[in-house]
Amino acid sequence: MMTLVSLIAGVLAAQVVEDVGIRYMFGRLQSGDYYTHQTEDCLERLQTFIADNQVTEDNIELLASWAQMEKNVYVVFYQDVDALFSSNTIPIEEDAEIALNGSGLPYYDVVLADGTLIKAELECYMDSRMFYLVDIAGYTVGGIVFVLLLFALIHRKIRYINRLNQELKILGSGNLEYPMTIRGNDEITGLAEGIESLKNGILEQQLMKDEAEKANMELVTAMSHDLRTPLTSLIGYLELLTMQRYTDEAQMQSYLSHCREKAFQLKRMSDRLFEYFLVYGKRERQYHFQLLSCESLLEDLCNSQFFDWQEQGGSLTCRIGALWGAVLVDSDYLQRVIDNLLSNLKKYGDTEYPLEIVAEIREKTLHIQIQNHVKRQDNPKESTQIGLRTCKKIMEEHQGAFGWYQEGDCFAVELRLPVSGQEG
Repeated sequence: MMTLVSLIAGVLAAQVVEDVGIRYMFGRLQSGDYYTHQTEDCLERLQTFIADNQVTEDNIELLASWAQMEKNVYVVFYQDVDALFSSNTIPIEEDAEIALNGSGLPYYDVVLADGTLIKAELECYMDSRMFYLVDIAGYTVGGIVFVLLLFALIHRKIRYINRLNQELKILGSGNLEYPMTIRGNDEITGLAEGIESLKNGILEQQLMKDEAEKANMELVTAMSHDLRTPLTSLIGYLELLTMQRYTDEAQMQSYLSHCREKAFQLKRMSDRLFEYFLVYGKRERQYHFQLLSCESLLEDLCNSQFFDWQEQGGSLTCRIGALWGAVLVDSDYLQRVIDNLLSNLKKYGDTEYPLEIVAEIREKTLHIQIQNHVKRQDNPKESTQIGLRTCKKIMEEHQGAFGWYQEGDCFAVELRLPVSGQEG
């Protein structure tokens, strides 16, 4: 658009210059002084030619060569009443007086070298080279207007491009926090937005990487400290048992009980470590999926998976809708999901309220909702929700979904798995 506007302006400027130049030349040509001066000069050249070439009545045809040399002169020579010849070689066959009156051009006396007097009908024109000069001037002015206007129109864009170039150099030096300038609504703006989006993506990845490294460092530090305490106690009790430094059977059983407690504490810590790397690390092994009917899955879930919860004194309520088809699951990883939920139940679940399991199939998806109440604690610890994130990771690997929410003391999780097969 900028180029088109500049081109139109350049053509118009060239046309104006040519019009002004042509008007000026015709104005000069029509002025009396210019015409008179040109005519006098032409007659002087004619007399000089006659004198130099000794043109007489006998060789008067030499005047034709002079007429041909004078490119910007129209001339017709007359002797008595007959037209001798003209610059355009058109003879006048009619009466001389009629020809002169009809043309409306003045005629002048010309004396040949032998004294013979002839008449010359003479008109001078503007030099044709002047028109070429006007054309050149018009093209030159039009080109200058085109270039200057185009530069003026794109100068803002050129400055914007230079600014983007400087900002790219800043980004290339490593300062990814420097913002890109977004201005306008064209291809260059789209390029700047793309660079800004790419920069933000790199920043986000770098931030996630830094957070992951920080979390790994904190985890290693915390785990090394947490593992050292129970491991030291476990080694101490085992040393006492090995050296039989106990007084009676009751003390030995006490030592064994402490060892068992410390061993389970270490197991819980190692499980937490596994959960962390399952969420933030790479998959430890390939999944081995197998088809399991929805009825079998819910029967196992309601009858045996939460046995520990019932042993702890909690009750279980199951509401199962019409089930059909099968789900593709890895039993080991699905068991880890249940173990995580059971671990959370033992920590936070209130046994005074029943654990509710609701299952149904909607739109070829098995929805399992497990809901319970959170018991009140005097000094509640802030949860990292690493176990819930582990469950979410595993369910996503099953092409399913996992979500949780809490409203007051009510806490619920929902598992979703795609169902294969036809509804019966």
